Amino acid sequence: MYRYFIDKTENEKFIIADDDVHHIKNVVKLKIGEKIECVFQNSAFLCEISEIENNYISAKKIELISSSNPTVKKVLLMGIIREQKWDFLLQKAVELGVEEIVPISFKRNVVKIEEKKETAKLIRWQSIIDSAAKQSKRLTVPQIKPIVRKLSDIKTYKSDLNVVAWEEEKSLSFKEAITKNDFNSISFIVGPEGGIEESEIKQLQTIGFEKIHLGKNILRAETAPLYVLSSLIYEER
Repeated sequence: MYRYFIDKTENEKFIIADDDVHHIKNVVKLKIGEKIECVFQNSAFLCEISEIENNYISAKKIELISSSNPTVKKVLLMGIIREQKWDFLLQKAVELGVEEIVPISFKRNVVKIEEKKETAKLIRWQSIIDSAAKQSKRLTVPQIKPIVRKLSDIKTYKSDLNVVAWEEEKSLSFKEAITKNDFNSISFIVGPEGGIEESEIKQLQTIGFEKIHLGKNILRAETAPLYVLSSLIYEER
């Protein structure tokens, strides 16, 4: 069943607008009376399409399907990687519960995005996130943030627990970091394909991020965040 995120109600009906109207009318070609799922204020409802107009569709609520329970807020601060891998990472991170994704321009980034192209990139990335949220039937839509080009700006995205994965760290594991701390939110940094320079690690430590390792094996840049998110899901259960 198709799921749509709603931010407007009118006369006790959900109002579907923008690209979702095109999707319903022209892509999946749903009709009045057919069932859909609408997500509004972190709750999912079974609904029935009641009106189909040129610029909006309305749906009446039938019953509550599910609502969200408080979980640890997960913020991924990620060195930008090659486009195909980046798109894959966005999709899978959304499926695994990330709330915010913050792209970072590190010194060793293979991919460099010019400031004049950033807005178009952010729009495209948010579209990928939106689609992944619908496909995985999430109750919230994660947000992509502007590219961080100065490491000092990372402090804006600090949480209760703040860690940075670094292949040179040998003592503190990610598991130890999350089991020795009580936290309701976590911000974790993963570097790009080229890794993070030691000078950058020292700057991140100054900001308040603790170095951790992710085990004996060196994980690819697109794999490491998914390992972290999967581990957090396991610990929450």
